[in-house]
Amino acid sequence: MPIVKPPLKRCIVFVDGANLYKTLKELSLWCDYNLLIKASLEQLDFDIELIRIYFYTAIPDQNREPENYRKTLSFLTKLQKWNNWELRLGRIVYRNGVPTTKGVDAKLVSDAIFFAIQDMYDLALFITGDADIAYCFEAIKLLKKQIAILQLPKNFSNELTNKADYKIDFPEKICSKRKKV
Repeated sequence: MPIVKPPLKRCIVFVDGANLYKTLKELSLWCDYNLLIKASLEQLDFDIELIRIYFYTAIPDQNREPENYRKTLSFLTKLQKWNNWELRLGRIVYRNGVPTTKGVDAKLVSDAIFFAIQDMYDLALFITGDADIAYCFEAIKLLKKQIAILQLPKNFSNELTNKADYKIDFPEKICSKRKKV
């Protein structure tokens, strides 16, 4: 009798770009984001069909943060050329000169739930440490979808990991140390 392989799990990756960048910067790490996702998915014990990677972030104001604006725009221009990546933008508001992202978590959560309702994936991989999105995990699970969370070092939420079906260790071995500026 032939061995029957389980079907591929269709996977969409949801990346909280600002959260990932902040974590890597705090750890003085540089990481190729494509390799990060590949190494993360390889930790799972089943075959994956990667449908798409959604990257959520916001662009700083060009007049208030010209250098940060330039660097962010340069990176996002490259990201948009990568296969399977799609950019989703929130906005930045400034309160007393302090930048705060708005709409990023809401877009990530609404996309994750909408795509689950549309049956676009079987497994959602979340790359974030933001506990605010943990509530959407419950809705996704009610839609009979599975959730994996990449546990970011120094910036992970127990609430996220407790609600996820799969916990993925951060593959630090694929990262390199960056010089502190």
